[in-house]
Amino acid sequence: MSHATASEAAWLELVGGILQGRSGRREFPHAEVAGLLLTSFDAACCSLNVVDGAWVDHVVGAWPEGYLPRTPPSGVLPDATTHPLIRWYAVTGSCEVQILGRVPREVASARMAAEWSAFARPLGITHQLALPLRLGEGIQAYVVSRPDDDYQDADAELARLVRPALAALVGQQQVMQDVADWQYERVRGTRLTEREYAVLRLLGAGLTAESIARRLHTSPRTVHKHLEHLYRKLGVRDRLMAVQRAHEAGLLATAVECGAARRPADGAPTLPSPRRSEQSPVLPPPGH
Repeated sequence: MSHATASEAAWLELVGGILQGRSGRREFPHAEVAGLLLTSFDAACCSLNVVDGAWVDHVVGAWPEGYLPRTPPSGVLPDATTHPLIRWYAVTGSCEVQILGRVPREVASARMAAEWSAFARPLGITHQLALPLRLGEGIQAYVVSRPDDDYQDADAELARLVRPALAALVGQQQVMQDVADWQYERVRGTRLTEREYAVLRLLGAGLTAESIARRLHTSPRTVHKHLEHLYRKLGVRDRLMAVQRAHEAGLLATAVECGAARRPADGAPTLPSPRRSEQSPVLPPPGH
């Protein structure tokens, strides 16, 4: 089996196991995801970065453990607006994969890129590729890094295939993170998959199929398929009966309080703005 085929099989196994599994797995498998990213992109390090509304870049996880220090040598967390990749996502609003060296100078000047390079090189980071998972009241992304060869078109293409699956996994985890253990026990008796139960919880919160699709990073058509399956398993014929039956069965005992940041009514992401001293244009996402 070739390296590429083995990598694809591993991704399918991980994604399928989480989206369709009935195990009630509570913790998101960040270490497993990072391991696959390290292998798939021949990376030296994989980090999970979250940028908050105050423009502080938090590395909430890094693999292999110990590769990155918990705090920079200077002891000061860098202003995230000085990171060309993060600046790219804030300025463009794009959810696409991006390579550090391909951020246009109109977004991050040569001086800014040089400053970031000087900060990151001692940490063994020269080249980076980002797979964004969330844009809204901050930025969340997996970032793979390596000190030698830059990422190429083939790497970007693979990342474009992987990113939607990762976003779907994280979106589902955010919906399911507050489910009580006793509710999971009742879910197992219904034969609902993890994905179907996530759809049911959002349905119980009053979301439409289109809104559920956005929250779970999938298509409305796929959501309707999930609805068909859960209607059949619950023995009902429409969404109102499904929600009522779910409440009666204790599957929706409390209102859904999903962990993901809510989007504004118009669906536009709420992003922190770059520093006012840096006059960068607001660029359209690639392909628009």
